[in-house]
Amino acid sequence: MLKIDAFNIIEIIVNLLVLFIAVKLLFFKPILAIIAKRQEEAEAQFNEAAKKQEEADKLKDQYNNSLAEIEEEKRREVAAARKEADEKGRKIISDAREEAFKVSEKIVSEANAEKDKIIKSAEKDIADMVVDAATKIVGSKSGAEIDSSLYDEFLGKAGEVK
Repeated sequence: MLKIDAFNIIEIIVNLLVLFIAVKLLFFKPILAIIAKRQEEAEAQFNEAAKKQEEADKLKDQYNNSLAEIEEEKRREVAAARKEADEKGRKIISDAREEAFKVSEKIVSEANAEKDKIIKSAEKDIADMVVDAATKIVGSKSGAEIDSSLYDEFLGKAGEVK
């Protein structure tokens, strides 16, 4: 039968304590060390992942900033090109107007020269007609008749020239 005596209880308690210490030293301590090591590795991986996420965010920000700078540079270059094109267009128009003005002045000058030439030629022809008329009249008439006939002949020939 089972006897419960104090020595048996003390022996069981001592055995349990020894077993507890042995289990603690042999099993729990290495297991806790492994768990702690794995916990540290997991934390290290989380920290590394967080650092990589921060680096990725920084690179993304740099990319977005670079993209924004490129867009701004593109806008500035397009604006500069438009301004240059506008200036060249205005210069071309100004040069064309100036050339047209010079051509029109030249044409007017040539027309005036031609007009003066025609007028001088007409004056010469009229003077020749007057001299011819005067010689014809002077030879046959005198005084008031000469003046009247010269005037009539002049008007007749002047009307023919037109």
